[in-house]
Amino acid sequence: MNPWEGLLYGLSIALTPEHLLAALVGALLGTIMGLIPGVGPVSGAAILLPLTYVFDPLTGMIVIAGMFYGIMYGGSTTSILLNIPGDAPSVVSAFEGYPLARSGRAGPALGITAIASFIGGTGSVIVLSMVAAPVAEVAVLFGSAEYFALTLGGLIILARIMGGSITAGLLPLAFGLLLGVLGEDAISGDARFTFGVREASQGVSIVALAVGMFGLTEILRLIIQKQSTPYVGSLRWRQLIPTKTDMKNSAGSWFRGSGIGFGLGLLPGPSISLSTLLSYRLESMVGRDRKNFGKGAVSGLAGPESANNAAATSSMIPLLALGLPFSATLAVMLVAMQVHGIQPGPQLVTTNPDLFWGLIASLLIGNVMLLLLNVNLIRVWVAVLRVPNWILLPAVVAICWAGVYTYRLSWFDLVVAAALAVIGFFMLRYNFQLVPVLLGTLIGPLVERHFRQGLTAANGDLTYFISQPIAAVIWIAVLLIVVGLPLLRWWLGRRSRANPDPTASQQHPSV
Repeated sequence: MNPWEGLLYGLSIALTPEHLLAALVGALLGTIMGLIPGVGPVSGAAILLPLTYVFDPLTGMIVIAGMFYGIMYGGSTTSILLNIPGDAPSVVSAFEGYPLARSGRAGPALGITAIASFIGGTGSVIVLSMVAAPVAEVAVLFGSAEYFALTLGGLIILARIMGGSITAGLLPLAFGLLLGVLGEDAISGDARFTFGVREASQGVSIVALAVGMFGLTEILRLIIQKQSTPYVGSLRWRQLIPTKTDMKNSAGSWFRGSGIGFGLGLLPGPSISLSTLLSYRLESMVGRDRKNFGKGAVSGLAGPESANNAAATSSMIPLLALGLPFSATLAVMLVAMQVHGIQPGPQLVTTNPDLFWGLIASLLIGNVMLLLLNVNLIRVWVAVLRVPNWILLPAVVAICWAGVYTYRLSWFDLVVAAALAVIGFFMLRYNFQLVPVLLGTLIGPLVERHFRQGLTAANGDLTYFISQPIAAVIWIAVLLIVVGLPLLRWWLGRRSRANPDPTASQQHPSV
């Protein structure tokens, strides 16, 4: 059957009462888990894994999938309201969402987030149903050289375009790379930079990094600078609806973010986190309200949120078409499939079309449920801001500690989170960026692994990494971006100086 026929067939399966209830339960549980810093999609999927043993395979998969993209939205809610990211992908949501909340626009910020999540997830599902087979054929061609080019090249590009001074970006990036290599070597098993601490062999938990450096840092800043969390009174329904200007500024960002998220979701590694970072940086350059970045630009919130859910959905393609889980959450889904004797791969669509198309269709239904669910619960989430600081902040810290500890049941993670909170506070105080730390920790181990695997495959021949056709194309693209962007900025700056805007002095008299 063609993709449209397959999607209609999947809808006929997913629209049964049992599967509709499974999608609703998954979306609701995911949203609630996302509100708890430290839980994240991996822990959530692991908690729900036993459900797959009770239900039939498709029902269990629908619950876990609903949780997966539901938690993407829930994690963003705490980022927007309290500047406390639930997990790594929701870090970017705080950049513009939190300033919006502090200015009294928490309701519209959450409304834009809900719409962005719906557009990114729904659009990605539709494209997913059409390109799963062709993408699988291309992905088979990728080896260590290609993945090394993607990871290292992507790291170079992101570090180059993050903005700010070179020092403000490169030093935190180097710190992140050091954090990424701490722990047990994945290949040799040797302990690196653990200094005899046995618990450090597990490495730095990404939950401890996200919660400590981006969440506890904010709480520390609020306490030391004696600032308060944003106060929002009782909101009426019309106050939750984004304005026409908000919708206009967000429209292009939703679709740009969806495209970025869908593309990166096909790749191994922390694709969801990278898609939000790349989308945010793109919007800072082309967004309609880019002049307000850092002060509450809705395009800087809409783009990453749509990229977030689009990447979460498109990451299903490698799992279903190749049997390759490119994230820990998808690995849990793979385990659930294997428990029921189902082996995902190129033949899944023919051997088990009910599960393949039913799961894809359930993603479409789940996104609709997620939109309706969270739009109606916005006032509940915003009510959190009316809790006094002396109650709210200790409660948030306790939840953060609980989330960090329960992720791996390690006291070492608590120490790391506390240390990173202090380091993050001083980095912000001296105008260093925090995002490159996250980038280095996430991508560094992937670069090392693909490099070592490539050296083994090529018997130590370094030319292997540039002699492969696809890898060579990737490196050429990286070179063009790294060299071309500064040249383009220089040319545009020279052109603007040659042709100054006569109204600039009226619009910006202080310049």
